[in-house]
Amino acid sequence: MSRGFWLLLPLTALAATPALGEPKGTNAGDAVFKTANVVGLHLRLETKEFAKMVPAGGGFGGFGPPGAPKTPTPGTHRNTFGIEFPWARGELTHEGKALEAVGVRYKGNFTYVASRGLKKSLKINLGRHREGQKLDGVKTLNLNCGVTDPSNAREALSFAFFRAAGVSASRTAFAELTLTVPGKYNKECVGVYTLVEPVDKRFLRRHFKGSEGMLLKPEGLQGGLQHFGDDWKPYADRYRPKGEPTPAQKKRLIEFTRLVHSAPEVQFRKEVASFLDVDAFLRFLAANALLSNLDSFLAFGHNYYLYLRPDDRFVFIPWDLDLSLAAWPAGGTPEQQLELSVMHPHAGQNKLIDRLLATKEVNAKYRKVLEELTAGPFAKAKLLKEVDAVEAALKGPLAREKKAAAARKEKAGGVGPFGGGVFGASLPPRAFFEKRPKAVAAQLAGKSKGLVPAVFGFGRPGGFGGPGGLGPPRIGEVMPGPVQDRLKLRVEQKRQMAELQKEVEAKIQKVLTAEQFAEWKKLREGRPGFGPGRP
Repeated sequence: MSRGFWLLLPLTALAATPALGEPKGTNAGDAVFKTANVVGLHLRLETKEFAKMVPAGGGFGGFGPPGAPKTPTPGTHRNTFGIEFPWARGELTHEGKALEAVGVRYKGNFTYVASRGLKKSLKINLGRHREGQKLDGVKTLNLNCGVTDPSNAREALSFAFFRAAGVSASRTAFAELTLTVPGKYNKECVGVYTLVEPVDKRFLRRHFKGSEGMLLKPEGLQGGLQHFGDDWKPYADRYRPKGEPTPAQKKRLIEFTRLVHSAPEVQFRKEVASFLDVDAFLRFLAANALLSNLDSFLAFGHNYYLYLRPDDRFVFIPWDLDLSLAAWPAGGTPEQQLELSVMHPHAGQNKLIDRLLATKEVNAKYRKVLEELTAGPFAKAKLLKEVDAVEAALKGPLAREKKAAAARKEKAGGVGPFGGGVFGASLPPRAFFEKRPKAVAAQLAGKSKGLVPAVFGFGRPGGFGGPGGLGPPRIGEVMPGPVQDRLKLRVEQKRQMAELQKEVEAKIQKVLTAEQFAEWKKLREGRPGFGPGRP
């Protein structure tokens, strides 16, 4: 069966079929992980265990507790913002079968801060206290709350497209969760979660025929893959390996980043394919670009895995797609992100992307991948067919969630200077898929160049970085003045916001050294905005 044939299959067919590159046969999770599948889960926690889950540290905006140790407290998980999530013990029931003594904790970075009600993202480790305990062969369940997405469909649809595009990516399903805490909740409807397959050894074996390679989860590598010299420590801090790599694996990453950043052009073109699966990377890049997924390798340098396969070549694996489909606030308005350039979808300079696409042969191959995907799985009719299936599956569960949240008198979550809910008005997936294919077709036909991401937006009127817009928030600013004015804050509210700003700055000062805080003050006073910019 040819590669092209796979790429012409509709997404709904791929939901029940092994993704490209996966072996045929039964795999763990096959019964659960189908794009439009909704599974019922019931979680029971004793009162003291439910209380145990509340983080001890972490303040407004996700700033961690002052003086937090460099390593997480034993028995907790620390997120990127420094918030530590303790593990609790509970019981999970699926289709009448109770799985006892499972590990449960909250998860997420900004999604945790933005989740104001009962529904928060969860990680459930079925074998934390009972070795070998699994659900459909799966040990770890990632339940993403979708606080940034009223449709609850964006992440599942995006993962489905990555798989259809020939990228090794997690499978998904939906979970409708109920909760019992004696004396507090009795089979309370928490709501709909996106159930995302973990990138673990089982995933790696299924996709790459071996899990002996080096799995990395980079964070904050703006501008692509950064090179930090020959000392391993900064790589460990920023590339964040899962487990202890071998000396040879460490050396391979250092050599790869050196090649990308400082090798002469002739050497780069000659050697890059020995370090990187270029064809796989072009599909990863094209899928991110088509989905207008800027909260990724394209901009803030996170939300992906980097895996050094046993054959000593690197591949990229997508992750955290809840702000895909033109929903990343730092990228400008949704309408602007609909026009994202497919030939330069990254913010500022990204040496890996820039150097690859500067090579004539690679550039032509990338364009061919774009044309292939837009004629196949990114065709409007096929995308909307998948949306139909997901919307139909979620209609009842979302209605029950809305009713339960209203009964608890919960307000929509959301913080930050974006207004209108969590991140302001975002396009529903259906609207995105109706408009984005047309915008991409215009670019490929030479009728449009698309928009290249700028410092904190595209620089067009109404965008965060453009004339007529709100302007980018200053570093560390909780709520900029223009946003306060647009929201028509009362005098007392403005006073409270000023006090909150002081609290945030005081916490930042305790976390940073004196030199770092002084530099932070300079950046805050001298540079509007943050994030990747034009070179």
